[in-house]
Amino acid sequence: MPINEKKLENLRKANAQSHQIIVDSLRDALYQMLETKDVSEIKVVDLIKVAGISRGAFYRHYYLITDVLTDDIQTITTDVQKAMGADIGMNWDIILQTVYRHKKKIPLLLKAGMGMEILNNINRSLDNISEEYKLKTLAWNGIIFNAILYWANRGFEDPVDVLAAQLTELTQALYDSKLAAMYDTEAREN
Repeated sequence: MPINEKKLENLRKANAQSHQIIVDSLRDALYQMLETKDVSEIKVVDLIKVAGISRGAFYRHYYLITDVLTDDIQTITTDVQKAMGADIGMNWDIILQTVYRHKKKIPLLLKAGMGMEILNNINRSLDNISEEYKLKTLAWNGIIFNAILYWANRGFEDPVDVLAAQLTELTQALYDSKLAAMYDTEAREN
């Protein structure tokens, strides 16, 4: 008997929805718990209880509690990288607005010791950069990461427009020194 393609498609959609509900529940529960506990104090049994899912559901999606955070870091850094565009020095306003949307999560990620994971995810852009521009890319990524870290440590108190103006002025000086060539679209394609 041939497989009914419509039923198979419906099953795929239901599985994808179920996956997303579990991931969202775990992420939301973990961030809630991180507000009062250190990540090392959180046990899987406690997390699944708050998330309202089974132990098996947790282990079908993740191996460690920090994997939930790593998964979310990927989403955050992808958002930031999309905001960068080809001209980071002129896109600070957009970059900072994107970071600001994650202002509740970023301090909790840093508290959980995930700062290097954030930087490593930002540095994944190196995979798409020619060898000639990798060091420059690292420099830019360091500026972005440290701007996020600086702002998060200040409780996101600095207004986006003020911080964006300061960072634009700083990066304009770097552009003038040719450091910005790594974000040149043509350079990325080489």
